[in-house]
Amino acid sequence: MRAILMGTTAAGVVLTGHAAWAQQTAAPAPEAVEVEAIVVTGTAIRGVAPVGSATVGMTREDLVQAPAKDASALVASLPQASSQGTTLASSGGRAAGVNLRGLGNNATLVLFDSRRVVPQGGNAQVSDPNLIPFSAIERVEVVTDGASAIYGSDAVAGVVNYITRRNYDGAEITGRWVNSLYDQYVIDGVIGRTWEGGGVMFAGSWDKNDSVPRSTRDYMRQDLRPFGGNDNRLVGTTVYPGAPGALIIGNTVYGLPQTNGAIPNAADVLALQGTPELYDSSYLYDFYTARERHAAMFKLRQEVAPGFELGYTGIYNLRENSSRAGDGFERVSIRLTPDSPYYIPGMPNPTANQTLVYNFSLNNPDVSRSQDNREETINHSIDMTLDLPRDYRFSGLLTYGKTDSCNVCQPQVNTTVGNVIASNASWGFNPYLLGSQPGADALVGGFIQQYDTVLFDAVAKIDGPLFSLPAGEVRLAAGTEFSRHKLYLKAQNTLNLAGDYQTSRFTKSMREVKSAFAEVFVPIVSEAQGVPLMQSLDLSAAIRYDSYSDAGDTTNPKIGLTWRPNEEFLVRASWGTSFRAPTLIEANPATVGQTNRVYVSNGLNDPNIPVTNPASGQSAVLSRTGNTAGLRPESATIWSLGGEYRPNYLPDLKLSLTYYNVNYEDRIENLPNQTLILSSPENLALYKDFFIAAPQPTSCVNGDYSTYNPAYRPWLTDPNAVYSPSTINDCSMVGIITGGRLNLGQVKQSGLDFGVNYLHETSIGDFAFNASVSKVLNLEKSVVAGGPLFDALDTYGFQVSERGRFNVNYRRDGLTANVTANYVGSYLNNATITVGGVKLPDTEIPAWTTWDAGLAYDFDDGGVLDGVRVAVNVQNFTDEQPPIVLSGTTAVDLGNHNPFGRVWSVELTKRF
Repeated sequence: MRAILMGTTAAGVVLTGHAAWAQQTAAPAPEAVEVEAIVVTGTAIRGVAPVGSATVGMTREDLVQAPAKDASALVASLPQASSQGTTLASSGGRAAGVNLRGLGNNATLVLFDSRRVVPQGGNAQVSDPNLIPFSAIERVEVVTDGASAIYGSDAVAGVVNYITRRNYDGAEITGRWVNSLYDQYVIDGVIGRTWEGGGVMFAGSWDKNDSVPRSTRDYMRQDLRPFGGNDNRLVGTTVYPGAPGALIIGNTVYGLPQTNGAIPNAADVLALQGTPELYDSSYLYDFYTARERHAAMFKLRQEVAPGFELGYTGIYNLRENSSRAGDGFERVSIRLTPDSPYYIPGMPNPTANQTLVYNFSLNNPDVSRSQDNREETINHSIDMTLDLPRDYRFSGLLTYGKTDSCNVCQPQVNTTVGNVIASNASWGFNPYLLGSQPGADALVGGFIQQYDTVLFDAVAKIDGPLFSLPAGEVRLAAGTEFSRHKLYLKAQNTLNLAGDYQTSRFTKSMREVKSAFAEVFVPIVSEAQGVPLMQSLDLSAAIRYDSYSDAGDTTNPKIGLTWRPNEEFLVRASWGTSFRAPTLIEANPATVGQTNRVYVSNGLNDPNIPVTNPASGQSAVLSRTGNTAGLRPESATIWSLGGEYRPNYLPDLKLSLTYYNVNYEDRIENLPNQTLILSSPENLALYKDFFIAAPQPTSCVNGDYSTYNPAYRPWLTDPNAVYSPSTINDCSMVGIITGGRLNLGQVKQSGLDFGVNYLHETSIGDFAFNASVSKVLNLEKSVVAGGPLFDALDTYGFQVSERGRFNVNYRRDGLTANVTANYVGSYLNNATITVGGVKLPDTEIPAWTTWDAGLAYDFDDGGVLDGVRVAVNVQNFTDEQPPIVLSGTTAVDLGNHNPFGRVWSVELTKRF
C-alpha cells in the first residue's frame, strides 16, 4: 500500500501535497476502474508506462485541494512551468495557455484525453485548458520532455494531458466565490451513470467575474514618479490631457485653458507651454476584463458487441469578455488647418497645421468604450476500439471542431473624421467645449475582427504484442493520422466619413497534414531473470513522419530507457527530436500586422540616431509588429537523464532528480524586448538586423509621405498593417524597428528538476511534506540563425533560473489543511528606463515568495450533511506585493509576478 501511496511523481505531489493520500482514502464518489482503458500520456502503446521520460501527475484529490480551480494555473504553479506566456494575468483575463520550461505556449502540446481539440484565440492561437468544466477533470498528466515522435507538432517542451472522468456514477455540484481585486462566482457540476458495457457523463460550469481598473494598482498607472520612474502622461508629443485638452505644434506641447467653447487666446496658450493639464488614463482602462464563461462536456461510451466499443465526446465553451479599452479615446487628434474656425492665431509657425488633443473619454463619459469579445468553441470526437486476435486492438478517432471568435470588437477613434471635424462648424463639434456634445459622436468608429478556426482530424492505430523475449512481450503500436486545418479572418472598420463598416482585411488559410507513426516497447531484462543490478531494463523507440501541405516534411525519432537496479533505485533517460509548425495565423501576414509610432529608450550616444526627447532619453521610431511571410517550422533536440530513490528503511520517502537539455532552433516568436533595441550599444549590436536607421530630412513635412526618408514608405503603406492613432510628429522619427513574429535563431537551455516527498503517519493524523525545485542551469539565445549566443538567464523578459514550491499538508478523517510556499528567484532588470535624461542602472530584482493556505472538511458520516464538503482557501495570505520593476510603461513584471495580492475563495460542494 505504501508503494502505491508514493506512486505519484514528486513534482505532481507538490501541487497541493495530497497525491500521497489520493489512493489511501476512497474517492468520495464511487468509480470503477478498467485497467486497459486508463489513458497514459507519453506513449501510444496500450498497457505500458512511458519509458525514459519524467512525468508529473496530479490526481483528482490534488485538483480538489488546489487553492485555484483553474486548469491553466494548476500547471503554471509547477516549477517546471513558467508564467512567461499567455496567463490570465498577462492577457487581462481573456485567455490562458500552458508554458513548460518558459519555451512558449505553442511549444507545449495541450491534450484532452490524449486528443487534440480545435485551438482558441485570435491573434495568438493557443489551446486554453479552461475549455472544459473543472469538474470534468479526473487527473492531469504532464510529460516534461519532447514528444513529437508520439504526438507530432507542438510537443517540444512537453505535453499536458487533461484526462476526464470515466466510469463516473453519481452527481456533484460545487459553488465557489472568489474575492480578490475582483469578485468571481462559479457553479460547476457533474453527473454520470455507468451500466454494463457503457456509461455516460455530463459536466457543466458557469463562471462570472467583474473587471479590475488599471488604476487599482499604483504601479500600473502612467505616473510612475512615486517609484522613481517617468510620468508617462507626457512623453515628447505623446500627451494624455485632462478635459480641456492640449495643443501640439511641431514638437511642442501646450496646455489649453478652459474657455467655455471660445477659441483660446494665444498668450494664454503660450503660457502653458510644456505644462498641459494631464490625466492618468489608467483610470479609464481595465487591466482585468469582466468575463462570463459557459462550458459543457458530454461523454458517452457503449460496448456494442463483445470487444467493440464506440464513444462520443462533445465539448462546448462560450467566453464573453467586456472591458474598458477603447483605442485612443483619451487622446483623439483633431487637425486644425489655418482655415479652420477653431485655429488659434498668433501661435508659432502660423501657417502650419495644429493638432488639438481631445480627451473624448473625460468629456463624454456616457459613451461606451467597451471592448466586447466573444468566442464560441464546439468540438466533437467519435472514437472506437475493436479487439482483434492475439491481443491486438484497433483504435480509431474522428474529431471535428470549430471556434468562432470576435477577437477584437470595440469602438475605435475615427481618425478620418478627426482630420476634418474641425474644418467647419457644420459638424456640430467644438473642441474647446467641455462636457458631452452630440457632434463628438462622429469621432466614434468601430472595429470588428472575426476569426473562424476549423479542425478535422482522423487517427487510426493498431497495437499489440509482436513476440516474446525472456523479459516479456515486445509490443508495437503503429498508425496513421490525417488532419485539415482552416482559418478565416475578416476585419471591418468604420474609418470613413460616412461611418459605414468597410472590410479592411479578409484572408483565409488551409493546411493538410498526413502522418505515420510507430512505437515499440522492448523489455530487455525482468526481475525473474535474476540479473545482478538489473531488476528491470526497458527500452522504447518511436518515430513519426509528418508531411505538411505548406511547411514541408519532418521525421522525428525518440528513444527511452528505464533501468531499475533494485527496488530502491530507478534511472531513466531519453533522447529525441521535436518540431513545431507555425500556426495558420503565424504563417499568414495578412492576419496580424501593426505599425506604430512609439518612443523608445535611447542610450546609444550616437549623433546619427539622436535622442528626440531628452527628458526621458527617448527617440521616436516606427515599430512594426505582426506576422511574417515565409516562416519555417521550429525544430529541437531534447535529451534528459534522471532517477528516483525510495529507501527501504523509509518507504514513505521519495527523492527524484532530472537533468534536461534542449537545443531549440528556428524559434518562432515576437522579437523580444524590441522597444529596447536602442537602449544600449550592446543591444543595438545584438539587434542590428532588425533596425533601420532613417533620420528624416530637414524638408520633412509631417503627414506628407513624399517628403519623408524613402526608407519609411514601404512600412507606412503596408496593406497588412494597422496604424494606431498617434500624436508623434513623424518628422522626429530616427528609424524603423522591423519586429514581429520571426524565426529567431536558437535557444539552448538545460536544467535540473528536484523533488522530495515524505508521508508521515501519526496517531493524531497524517502529515505530507513536499518540495519541488526547478533550477535552470543555462539559457542562451541567438537573435538570428547562426548568430552569436547571448546569456539570457535571469534577465528581464526571460526565464528565471530558480522556481520552487514547498508545502506541508495535514489530514485527519474529513479534515484537511495545507500551507504552501511559492518561490520565484531573483533576476536582473537589464532593461531599465531613462529618467530625467539619465538611464537607470541595471537593477537586481529580489526573489518573490508568496504563501497559500487551505482548510476543508468533508462530511462523510451518513448524517444530514453527508456528502458535503466545505473549503476555504487563500492565495498569498500575507498579501505580498510584487517587486517594483521599472521597465517600459509600468512598474511590475507580469511575466514573473501578479498584481492580485491576497485571493480568498470559499467553496461548497455536495455529492449525491
